Amino acid sequence: MKRQLKTAAFILMASLFSVLYLFHSQQAKETILFFPIDPSLSFDYAGTHLLSEKAGKSSFTVRLKSSSQLNHSAYIRQDVSLLYRNGRLQGVLKEWRQNKKTLDQEGTWKEKDSSLLQAITFHYAEVHKGSDYRSAQEMSHSSLYVILPPFAGYQYFEKPLSSKQVRWKDTLDKAAYMEAEKNLNQNLKAFHINENLYTTLSLTDLPQQKNVFFSAFPSSKREEIIGKLWEGIYKNIALGIKKEDGTVISPEGSTIPQLLLSKNKSELLVLLTAPDGTPVLLRQELSSR
Repeated sequence: MKRQLKTAAFILMASLFSVLYLFHSQQAKETILFFPIDPSLSFDYAGTHLLSEKAGKSSFTVRLKSSSQLNHSAYIRQDVSLLYRNGRLQGVLKEWRQNKKTLDQEGTWKEKDSSLLQAITFHYAEVHKGSDYRSAQEMSHSSLYVILPPFAGYQYFEKPLSSKQVRWKDTLDKAAYMEAEKNLNQNLKAFHINENLYTTLSLTDLPQQKNVFFSAFPSSKREEIIGKLWEGIYKNIALGIKKEDGTVISPEGSTIPQLLLSKNKSELLVLLTAPDGTPVLLRQELSSR
């Protein structure tokens, strides 16, 4: 079985932050590390927005903007946004600053087909109080449907306002669902995972569903799980997908990560497919505390 796993796919472990402690205090780095949540810190606002403009007869632009402001200046402020189009990663935005409260980032992409666009942002802050390191975190998301069919007018919407938009929404939602199911089933088979032992959620649904998906855990543990989840996503997806031979490939074209929480609450798995079709597994072990 081990040999089959090695040839079929590669595994990346998400919980690597303890190794990085040795160097982090010496020099600020462009990374995300979970530290205990500081209850005195909060985000005054944290948001993700998608905008679209027509860019010709058969194309349009999509603009992703995210912004956040902490109630205090932080040693490190960092936001990372992932933009997915029809279930595949279209682009990544990463903004990193020291001794700041506010972050703003923006990116633009040109598209040619009708699209379901989904964006998710992890807003992060790290503060130091002597040798005590603390953090604050928040998530935000946005979605947009852009219709660019032949012989029809360009239009976009967040929620359908007409029967025509309802039909387009259903079509794009169904296509995205089928793509996600196909890749999930392939990855489950590659890693010999019994889906019946897990509850599944798409990463793009986590901001709305986190309290339901992690309802078995107290709020402090919930935030720890989410913080460590984004450690792994940032290191192993946003910064590039590291393959078994050590090469790093662009994450663009990879699928939306699927979160699998074991029903015995012992682990959280993250499954996705790399742009070259290789299944990827991230694992976070969950302690009982």
